[in-house]
Amino acid sequence: MKIEPNLWQLYLQVYFQPLQPIDFDSRGAVLSLWNPHGKVLCKDKNQRLSRFWQGALQRANVPYQLLWGGDQQMQYRELSVYIKCDLASGDRWATRLNQLGFYFVEDNQLHLYNSSDKAQSDVVTDNFVSRFCFAKLPKQNQAIQPKKQGLN
Repeated sequence: MKIEPNLWQLYLQVYFQPLQPIDFDSRGAVLSLWNPHGKVLCKDKNQRLSRFWQGALQRANVPYQLLWGGDQQMQYRELSVYIKCDLASGDRWATRLNQLGFYFVEDNQLHLYNSSDKAQSDVVTDNFVSRFCFAKLPKQNQAIQPKKQGLN
């Protein structure tokens, strides 16, 4: 199934903010741990998913590094992981995480792939580190569903 064109264009505008120094000297996948199926969830559900998938990666002996993936100002950001792997493994993990798409880094080139249709792919940039940003994170995060207000 193709990812809708407007959403695909948003995915192509991605930036990353590592939570720790990251070693990108080999190929690997960047996968969101949040908001499966492209549905924005609440903070608690996203935190539970994050813990679950980090545990799954640890149990599978897959080293990972945490980073935020989002817009350039990080007003919308999802907790993500970078794992050193080949394209097929990245695709399998993206499918397991129920993500619509994932990023793959090879030779410093960043690619975007549709998790369910590899024919839908694009080069995001030829210089992966050019998509790193280190701005102070905003308090609000549009990738988290706002709390519902009580009914009066």
